[in-house]
Amino acid sequence: MDTIDRDEPLITDLDINDRVARLIGRACRRQLWLLFLDERSVMLPTLMPNDELPSPLDAELADGIAAMLRHAIGGTPIESVILVWERPGGPIASVEDKQSAAALAWACADSGVPVRAQLISHDFGVRSLGPEEFTELISPAADPA
Repeated sequence: MDTIDRDEPLITDLDINDRVARLIGRACRRQLWLLFLDERSVMLPTLMPNDELPSPLDAELADGIAAMLRHAIGGTPIESVILVWERPGGPIASVEDKQSAAALAWACADSGVPVRAQLISHDFGVRSLGPEEFTELISPAADPA
């Protein structure tokens, strides 16, 4: 078994994918993982799973998660968050995956929570979920607030 150098910065998307694949790996259940990076892009030792989320994530709950994150990271060395959507199924992002990713991306942006990356943990491994896959689903212009 290889070890993880916890002090190694996660600079590229490939670095992030590799780390998430080694820590979370293939999907076992539906949950959202929160991982945290410091100002040097070094991952902090706290991983937070949450398995009590609806699919898709609605805007109200996304706002609540973003507010919790803003509060939790204030005054800490956390510079950005990595969101990992673990769910059974294949690697292709579903409409629900995209809706959840979009809702949380916009909520975090509105709350000032920097999201470094979003990924999907699926039955066969891990893949990036790039903003180009979901930004058309929710936009600030469509936000009623």
